Amino acid sequence: MTIAMTAFKEKIRRKELYIVSAIGILVLLIFGTGTGTLSIDGVPITDYTMLAPILLVVLNALACILAFITSFSTIPNEYERRTSHLVWIRNVSQARYHGELTLANILAGLVSEAILFVVLFIFMLTNGRVAELWRLIPVYLIIAINVVIVSTLTGMLSIVIPKTFAASISVVATLVGIFHGLLYLLKDVIGGFGGMLVKYVLKILPDLHSIQSQAGNVLCGRDFDIHTILVGLLFAYIFTVLILVLKRKEA
Repeated sequence: MTIAMTAFKEKIRRKELYIVSAIGILVLLIFGTGTGTLSIDGVPITDYTMLAPILLVVLNALACILAFITSFSTIPNEYERRTSHLVWIRNVSQARYHGELTLANILAGLVSEAILFVVLFIFMLTNGRVAELWRLIPVYLIIAINVVIVSTLTGMLSIVIPKTFAASISVVATLVGIFHGLLYLLKDVIGGFGGMLVKYVLKILPDLHSIQSQAGNVLCGRDFDIHTILVGLLFAYIFTVLILVLKRKEA
């Protein structure tokens, strides 16, 4: 765990993490304290039951973006700095090395998510939902699945392909996952080969939107689909196994 903790401490000292988190908190506050007059079926958009799920959508997107930011350069940078050779001297396997670096990414992502959740905590307090604050625990854990998926996917790609390409693919996969529901609707509008391509891309990439939707159901006291959560955990498991199996030629 020494490698993981060292990498984690390095990440939480980076100013970029807190700058992006601060921007995220500002965005969440704007959504959470809006005073617009828009209404749906006579219910103001500022009503808790309407605004809480929207706030969670924004929070999920920000948490996934922060997970990507903390993960995309970790493994490549270690090899570029030749830090890895100091590890090989101690007979540490690539599987352990990559695994611990990925664990550091996940921990940093979870810390970023926790920082964002402060806004959701305040939002519930100001809306008199003190008795429902316990729901933040399962909601946090469900959104954490998306954080782990993005962190492990990004880490896995950075092992086998150059950093720039890995980052590009990870960004696309993350955005597709966040907007999975919207893209699913658009595939029929696109039609033809393009629609078919979108359909198959959506099938092979993690549906971060559906996982976030289940977190929204828990937050609002509605029933949630455990199957969606299990599928998300399966993706995280597969990416983790690949991180432990795949190797870099530079080692």
